[in-house]
Amino acid sequence: MDWDSSAAPAAVNALVQQFAFEYVNGYLEGVNERLAEYRDKTRPRLVAKEFREMIDLMPELTIHMPAMREHLLGYPQASLPDSTSFLYWQKAAFGLKPTIRISHVTIEECPDKTVVASKMLYASHYFWTALELRVLIPDPGRGQGFWFVTLNRSRSDGLSGFTGIFVRPRVRSKVRESTVTALQTTKRKLEQAVM
Repeated sequence: MDWDSSAAPAAVNALVQQFAFEYVNGYLEGVNERLAEYRDKTRPRLVAKEFREMIDLMPELTIHMPAMREHLLGYPQASLPDSTSFLYWQKAAFGLKPTIRISHVTIEECPDKTVVASKMLYASHYFWTALELRVLIPDPGRGQGFWFVTLNRSRSDGLSGFTGIFVRPRVRSKVRESTVTALQTTKRKLEQAVM
């Protein structure tokens, strides 16, 4: 690639888009085993292994949402009735530099609950994998009221050592900010829908 060319930014963008397309198709064809292997010095990290280990440390999934757990670990072979799935990418201002992320979202709607699970498949910085769960649980004792439960888990890099001293506080702050913003936005939209 001619980096001095005026066409270089467009060429790089096209290359990244092609990479993302092939990566997502590999995931759709081969489940988690087709996810990335991050190589940071001498410590390679397999996203599939990191995701499974993270899920294994979440007993709330095993106890309360076993079908969702199996779906997250075995998609696309492990289907989930009454659900909708889609994949998306985003560029997020996170940490010290922008981060490109690719996620798989599954929305499960049942009479006793609605679950939105966002599984991070790829991140250009900071994270090996992550899972965000949003659960709406009706509370018949409150009429049309419900409980809104949010749970975030992630596996990350770059947050230890000398660099981590500077990055870790910023990442924690951004996680808190985004969680509060998501909760406030959800509350506002729900209240507008009722009025």
